[in-house]
Amino acid sequence: MSLKQIDMNFGPNYKDYGVIGYSEKISEVVTIVKTIAPTGLSVLVSGESGTGKEVFAELIHRLSDRKNRIFVPINCGAIPEGLIENELFGHEKGSFTSATDRSKGYFENADGGTIFLDEIGELPLQAQVKLLRVLENGTFMKVGGVKNIKVNVRIVAATNKDLVKMVEKGQFREDLYYRLKAVTINLPSLRERLADIPVFVLKFAFDSAAKYKRDVLTFEKDAISEIVNHHWKGNIRELKNFIDMLTVMETGKTVTGASVRKYLKSDVSGSYLPVLVKDNEDSEKNSEVVFRTLLEIKNEINLIKKFIFNTYSRNISPGYFDRPERTVEEPSEPEIVSGEPVTDKDEIVFTLKKHGGNRRKAASELKISERTLYRKIEKYGIEL
Repeated sequence: MSLKQIDMNFGPNYKDYGVIGYSEKISEVVTIVKTIAPTGLSVLVSGESGTGKEVFAELIHRLSDRKNRIFVPINCGAIPEGLIENELFGHEKGSFTSATDRSKGYFENADGGTIFLDEIGELPLQAQVKLLRVLENGTFMKVGGVKNIKVNVRIVAATNKDLVKMVEKGQFREDLYYRLKAVTINLPSLRERLADIPVFVLKFAFDSAAKYKRDVLTFEKDAISEIVNHHWKGNIRELKNFIDMLTVMETGKTVTGASVRKYLKSDVSGSYLPVLVKDNEDSEKNSEVVFRTLLEIKNEINLIKKFIFNTYSRNISPGYFDRPERTVEEPSEPEIVSGEPVTDKDEIVFTLKKHGGNRRKAASELKISERTLYRKIEKYGIEL
C-alpha cells in the first residue's frame, strides 16, 4: 500500500485546527479547546510525554482573543531551581552580585499574551507561591523588588505527573493546583487512538520527505500493522522520530514489516540506528572484535585518568579516580540523592574546571542534578 495512494485528508480537525486524527477522544479534546479558548480561564493540560501538550496550548492561544499577542512556552524542568524565579519574574538592578541591570522575566514580556508552563510539576514551592499570586490578582514582584508589577497574562500549564499525589506529598501547593485546573484537558496516549496511527504515518512520511529532500515512503500492509501494534512509549513524538529515521534509511525502498521490526529491535537506547546482523557462524568473531575494542577503550580511559590526575593533583585527593562509581536514583526532593553525597568543595571546583565551567556536564559527572550543583556552588561560594 503506497502512502501516496491514501486520501490526503488527515482528519476532520486538521484543516481548521491542525489536529491530526479521526478518533473520538481527540475530537472531544478539540471541542473542549474551542469552547474554553475564547475565555480567560487558566487551563491544565495533562498527558504522557509526547502526546502533544504544547500543540494544544498553542491552539488555545490561536483561538483566543490574544492570538495577535505573544505566546511564550517555558519548560519549568529545564531551568535550575536557583534561577527559576529570576527567569519567570525578572530582577531589579543590584538584587544580586551580577545583577548590573534591571531585567524583565517571562511574565512581564508576555503581558497581554499567553504563557505555557510545561512540566509545571517541576516548579519549586517558592516559585509556586509567586505563580499563585499572578493567578489570583495578576501581580508579582521582581527578585529584589519592592513594588508589585501588574500583568495581563493567560496561563496554560501542562504536566505528565500526577499532581494530586504531589499535593498529598506536599510537593505541590493545593491552592495552586485548584487555581490551575479551572479547566483540565486530558490528552489520550497513542495506544488509546490506534486507528489514528496510520494517519500519523502518512503525515509524517510526507513531512519527512520534504524536510530531508527524499521520496515519500511506500509501506507494505504488514509494515503498517507492525507500527500500529508497537507500544510507542514516547507517543506521537517517538513515532515521528521513527518515521524521520525510516525516510532517511529506507529511501527508495518499500518499507516492509521485516524492516520495521529490524529498526524497532535495534532501539536499545532510544536510538533507531540500524544494526549490522551477521550469520551465527560469525558471532564468535564479532564478539572477539567487540571485546578487543572495549579493552582498547578502557586502556585509553585509564591513560586519560592518569594524565588528569598528574595535571591537577593539587586539587584532588589521591585515589579519587579509583573510587567506585556512585549510583543515583531520581530524587523525590531536590537535596535527596542516593549513594555518596557530594560535599567536597575541592571535588566540585575540580569538576567544574575540568568541564570549562559547564554545570550540566559537571553535574552529570558528579552524579547530582544541576539544581543540587547550583545550591552547592552557592553554599560554598564557588567562583569560576
